[in-house]
Formats: sequence, C-alpha cells, structure tokens
Amino acid sequence: MKKITIKAGPPVEGSDFYGREKELKYAWEYQISKGVSLLLSAPRRVGKTSFSKKMLKMAEENGWKTMYLDLEGISTESEFVKLFKERLKSEKWWDKAWNKTKNVVFKIFDSIKEVKVAESGISLNSGAWRDDTYEKIRQLIENAGKILIVMDELAVYLYDLLKQENGREKVEFFMEWLRNLRQTTKACWIFCSSVGIENFTSMHQLSKHLNDLYPFHIEAFSEDEAKDFILHLNVDKNVRFTEEHIQYILDKLMWYLPYFIQILVNKINFLFCVEGKQLTNAAIDEAYNLLITENYFKTWDERLKYYDEFEDNARKILKLCVSPNGISRDDLLINLTANKNEKEKTEDTLSKLLEMLKNDGYMVEHNGKYIFHSPLLRDFWYARFIK
Repeated sequence: MKKITIKAGPPVEGSDFYGREKELKYAWEYQISKGVSLLLSAPRRVGKTSFSKKMLKMAEENGWKTMYLDLEGISTESEFVKLFKERLKSEKWWDKAWNKTKNVVFKIFDSIKEVKVAESGISLNSGAWRDDTYEKIRQLIENAGKILIVMDELAVYLYDLLKQENGREKVEFFMEWLRNLRQTTKACWIFCSSVGIENFTSMHQLSKHLNDLYPFHIEAFSEDEAKDFILHLNVDKNVRFTEEHIQYILDKLMWYLPYFIQILVNKINFLFCVEGKQLTNAAIDEAYNLLITENYFKTWDERLKYYDEFEDNARKILKLCVSPNGISRDDLLINLTANKNEKEKTEDTLSKLLEMLKNDGYMVEHNGKYIFHSPLLRDFWYARFIK
C-alpha cells in the first residue's frame, strides 16, 4: 500500500493526493473541457487548493497550458501585475508556446508596466494605466489558447484591494475584467479562497460579477473514505490502527476533513514514537486534547477579520454555540438584540451571519440548533476564548 505523507497545512500534490476521483472526473469532463469555469465552493481545510492543483495536472495531461496564481500577500493592482508577469514567465511552456506570434506576444509582455506611484502615495493616471495594462494581459491570455488558470485566495486579495483608495472602483473593475476574460478568451478558470468568495461578494453586493461561474462543491470525506485515508497515512510501522481505533478517531472528529484527520493521526504518531505511548483510546484522547491547545486552528480565528463590521457579532455567535447541544436561532436572536427597537435589524444581521458561518465551515444546523461543525474546532474555541 502506497503511503501518504502527512502534511499539516500545505496543499498536497502527486502521490500524496488522495481520493476525489469522481469529483475530478466530473469537473474535467463536464465542466473545464467544455469551457466552463469553476468557483470551488467548500469550507476551509476541505482541500480546495489541492483539488485545483490536481485539476491543473489533468489539464496538462490533456495538452492544455496551465498557470497557478496565489493572490495571498498582495494587496494592490501593481502587485497583481508583477505577480502575473513573474508567474507567466516561470511557466515551462512560456518560451516555446507562441510560435509565429512570439515576437508580438513578447512585445506585449514587455510593455506591461506596473503602476507608478507618487511620493504622496496616490496613483498617477491610474485609470488610463488600468485600462491599458489589463487589456494587454487579456491579449496575452487570448494568445495562449487553451489554458487553465487557478486563482487562489481571490477573496483575500479583493478584501485587501477594497481597503485601498478608491477600492470599490478597483474591485469592480478587476472582477468585471475577469468576467470579460471568461467570455472573450479560451481560458478556463478555477477560483478558490480560504475566505469564502460567496460571503465576500454577498457582503459587498458584488455577486453579479460571478454569476457565469459554475459553483463546484467539495465535501468532507465520507466515513468509508476517512477510514481508508487513515490506513494510507504514513505513520510508524508499529502504529497499527485497528478498526476500533479508527472508529474511535472518527467518532471524536465527526466531520472528516482531510486536514483534521491528518493532524490528529500525526499527533498520535508523535505520542507513540516520542513519548512512548501505547496506541489506545486514552492515547487518542490525549492527542486530541493536545491539539486544541496548539495553533492549528489560529487561522479560523484570524480569518474572522474579513467579516468586517460583522466580526464582533460573529464572535458572539460562536461563543454561544460552544455547547455540544448547540443553541436555537431564537436564543441567538435574544442574545444579540441590544434593544427591542433593533430587533428587525438584528434579525437581518443574524440571517446573514449564520449563512456566512455555515459557508465557512464554522457551524451547521442540526435538529433546530446551531452547533460547531467540528467538535475539534468547538473545543479549541472553548479552550481559547471561554475557559
């Protein structure tokens, strides 16, 4: 049995990628190969980036050009242009793909300039620069023919761009430019982000710019997939998981995200190899309890800043939901309502936030109550913010 390297954080590629055969087949045969671009819709840590990189490999195997753009860490239009040029120039197919049009294409490429910034920090001629630069990038993509482009952390970039001077204008221009590219070139796109793209566009009334995308959903593993996944993970040869051990692990996790499975199994392996623990249910409990005191879930806390003016109420809701039995919508409303005159406004806010928190994987509705989707995340939240 080929073992899978445990990677607690980075996207998995090559032989470490597990499962998703049906989803990959459907995404390629019925969407990408037909010219349909995808909006990967899934909560954090389900494996959107790993899935999208696997799609890039499939596209390459079918003779397509590919490019991966990670937008995290950039916040301005100029940084986006610089990233695009660097990524395009680094692709293996770049130097040999243009044939007779090579001289023209390289002339376009070299003429793309980053925006000039005055000492005051205000862009000079930004409108004219934007039209010219983005049109040249469109021409490059058009010349590439069949190309699959993955744009990762789109919502993170849009959020940071929105905070710039004239941010709303820049965000709308960028999103409409992407839409135009999807309609005027042979390029197909996969968009994903650790911050919900649908949440961002809904908050800022920008959803119309994405209505031509196919929302492609990726779920957590099924129970059978999760069991098989555990058996494939590369642990010490003396760590032999019985069916009872595996079931005990799954009963504790309940939501079978690849990331959650990996970090728990990795911690069990550590206790066995380093601490000399025996593989027992007690050791599994110990591994679980160690995880909720560490930093594996900090991003779930940090990403709440993207909720902007809704962040405080989002945190209140999450604190109210830490009970294993959850809390009803009515009780949430009572706790969030400052006074009777604001009840209608609070109801609207609550509806929006519950949808956002569900989209991002924080919570789920069960038997009329709102609870954390993951007991692991719930226990981390309790230990970090309430205990």
